[in-house]
Amino acid sequence: MINKLFKIVLSAMFWFLVALIQTSFFSIYTDFNLIILFIVVINLIENPENNFGLISAFLGGLLLDLNITYQFGLFTLSLVIFSLIVKIILLKFLRIPYVSWLPKI
Repeated sequence: MINKLFKIVLSAMFWFLVALIQTSFFSIYTDFNLIILFIVVINLIENPENNFGLISAFLGGLLLDLNITYQFGLFTLSLVIFSLIVKIILLKFLRIPYVSWLPKI
């Protein structure tokens, strides 16, 4: 219980830092979305049966919604749906072999 709570708090701090970098540097100079890149990497690294990628997509989208002037919830909903699609593709169609040097989440 404490380990899972610690993981969520650490993830929230990480997503806050990534959203801050995204909105302060990358939004000025380029259209590159760092949050989507990290969500894809997290969903590729973790076990497809776990839901940490969905929690990360929710936190990243929520922090991105707080900083951008579009309708609230647009990025949160789109990132959660995107993460769900990546999970379904990995679960149903792709089998990525285990690589020992990649850390498991």
